[in-house]
Amino acid sequence: MRKITATIALLALGLIACLVGCSGNAGQAAETILDSELLAYHGIEIGIPENPHYRFFDSDDLAVEVALRVPGDYGTYYFTPGDWSDELIAELVLVSEDGLRFAKDFLGMEVSRPLSFVFNITEPDEDHPFPIWGGAFVLDTSMFFSMEASLFPSLIVHETVHAILAYADRQSNFPQPPETSSWAWAMFLEEGLCDLIDFLFAQETAHNYPTNYGDEHLHTVALRTLNQNDHFSDELEFGTRYPQLMSYETAASFIYFLLEHHGTIDDFMRVFDDIYLMEDVFGQTMEGMIAEWIAYLNEHW
Repeated sequence: MRKITATIALLALGLIACLVGCSGNAGQAAETILDSELLAYHGIEIGIPENPHYRFFDSDDLAVEVALRVPGDYGTYYFTPGDWSDELIAELVLVSEDGLRFAKDFLGMEVSRPLSFVFNITEPDEDHPFPIWGGAFVLDTSMFFSMEASLFPSLIVHETVHAILAYADRQSNFPQPPETSSWAWAMFLEEGLCDLIDFLFAQETAHNYPTNYGDEHLHTVALRTLNQNDHFSDELEFGTRYPQLMSYETAASFIYFLLEHHGTIDDFMRVFDDIYLMEDVFGQTMEGMIAEWIAYLNEHW
């Protein structure tokens, strides 16, 4: 999850924990609309859903009104009522399809059914089931993106990685920040993996795909974050177990360092599943590897 409130994050994590995973359903497309040369060129068919609501976890309490639906090879794309252009819809579908393919190939994971993307460009009111604006989140394998049109197509790959991990039932036992922390809900090793793949996709894609790192390298941002937070020495905020990794940026940089200098994504995913395998897989304790990573950042970035 990126740039969302703690309230929404807690809601999302609570739902994931207490409900069985299932995709929402807004029905099949009933008719094709917005027939343009641009959409036809890219093979994009936009339809009106038979069901005007997309239900996360098939719950009426978590139903979001949708006006348009686009089927894709890797995802199914829903658009809430708003001032959509065919250019923006095409951009979101194409970026999402490429990003999902990139993410699953990077992770070496197959996804046998389309993931669900719900896009919103109208600021929700307080009665909306997800009153989030300027961010995104994932519930199981369904994603919700809510921001001004000018901010798209950011965050797509980040949230897609969350959805792929949920689909594969992969969750890390990496510790969370303490209850006293403003980030007590966060699963930072997973967030770091999502940010890393988001960053790498931006480096390789021909699409205009902005990330939270702007024009800077991930390692540069991570080192600055470490220094600005006094290496995360505040125990009430970051805890005492691997506090240097309790942020999106530093966790992403640490994972990238492991992949660049010590092993493969398969090696890392073994540690992702069970952090106590760090020494068996990479030959160092977590504390030792963190110290080596920080020394690398200080020397090279």
